[in-house]
Amino acid sequence: MAAVAEDIYIGVDVGGTKIQASCITGSGTVLASCRTETPRNCSTEVTLQTIDETIRSLLAEQNRTPFELAGIGIAVPGVVQQETGRVIVTPNMNLSDVDLGQHMRQRFNGLPVAVGNDCNLGTLGECWLGSGRNAASCVGIFIGTGIGAGIVINNTVLSGAGQTAGEIGHIVIQIPCGDWRHFLKHKKHDGNPAAKSMPRCGCGNYGCFESLASRTAIERDIRETLESGEKSCLKISGNVIKSGSLAKALKAEDKIVTTIMRYASQVIGYVCLTVRHLLDPEVIVLGGGVMEACQNFMMPVIEEIMSNDQLPAAPGKRQVLVSSLGDNAVVLGAVALVRSAAGNNPLQKKSAKAVPRYPTLRMMAENVIHITDKPYSGDFYLLSNGTVEPREKLPKKNEDGFRLKDIEKASQGGIDMLILITPGAGETLLPAKCRDYLHRRGIDYRILPLDEGVKLYNQSHNRRAAVVHF
Repeated sequence: MAAVAEDIYIGVDVGGTKIQASCITGSGTVLASCRTETPRNCSTEVTLQTIDETIRSLLAEQNRTPFELAGIGIAVPGVVQQETGRVIVTPNMNLSDVDLGQHMRQRFNGLPVAVGNDCNLGTLGECWLGSGRNAASCVGIFIGTGIGAGIVINNTVLSGAGQTAGEIGHIVIQIPCGDWRHFLKHKKHDGNPAAKSMPRCGCGNYGCFESLASRTAIERDIRETLESGEKSCLKISGNVIKSGSLAKALKAEDKIVTTIMRYASQVIGYVCLTVRHLLDPEVIVLGGGVMEACQNFMMPVIEEIMSNDQLPAAPGKRQVLVSSLGDNAVVLGAVALVRSAAGNNPLQKKSAKAVPRYPTLRMMAENVIHITDKPYSGDFYLLSNGTVEPREKLPKKNEDGFRLKDIEKASQGGIDMLILITPGAGETLLPAKCRDYLHRRGIDYRILPLDEGVKLYNQSHNRRAAVVHF
């Protein structure tokens, strides 16, 4: 019997610097992506045209037409009326008060279209296939230039009465008013004396989470310290201190960067604690450019704060994890949204969730695996979408091991289990950084000999990947 073809969707992430359109199957496999620079200082019509052209370029590259699509999901950085697809406001773009959903339906032959906030959809993507894939409740916090977030409760995005639920970046965590002792001493209320020494958030308020722990806040504090005469190995080029530069300075144990990043990590940790006390989600997922680049330094600080929580709670599995999907979280969430709008919410069917069509592995000879009638006797990856890619030969000093780059590559796309196949299965141990990487994404792993690894891969019903080392 011929296999039934999967529905194909387009997920679009409209960002301040780039527009990403991805061709995605109904089971969540990203087939291809196309990225275009977001136009600046232009009319709304130019921005809409760029979105249209990005989608059509992707379809042309894939030799597809709009008639082959099951729907289009779009994420924008702003307030969206999800029921209609109208963008209420986009502070840093020119899509405010645009009926984006209706525009896209007209441009693409009446296809189902759903529009949502980018951080909401990033969290939705993580709940579908990423680090929150086994949770019914999840809060995503994304640390980048600013701080965005999303809340998923009972497998549904929480949007709020004004479509602004989840603005965790703007919860006030440093109170911008004086202590009662100040008012008692001065016998009058003289405004906000404490606010005068506090950084002001981009939203106009004082004491916001974003004003203390975003990349913009970290950069501000670093520049202020350097201007005071302190020395740093940090290389600053241009107007922005990039997350990768912060990671390099942390690796070099730079005093300024280490101190400021530890403070930012502590702030994030206490916000996670506050989120737990308010919503008690099963999973809090941390993502964004700063977290992706600096997670090895930041996560231990955050985890220590969470582990020292003194508030009693009933037994339950509660985790703080790192994003598994990276740049694809938002486009996958956009597809989950358009599927949900059509009554096919992938989060509500996790017990029977679709997985890619994985190949069957066959042992045809000693140390030879056949996949789709093709023999493999050298090292290779079996990726989350079921495709095979060769693995470069390991250096002799590490010929029996698995490196972090192996773990990172094989884990892309959202998996429940990673199967590591090696002749020395009983002797091989994963390095601590590899174990931490998997643990912080909620990914199980097994190190098995060839025959057992092949058997487990074939029998598993979950999303999976494998690294095969002969």
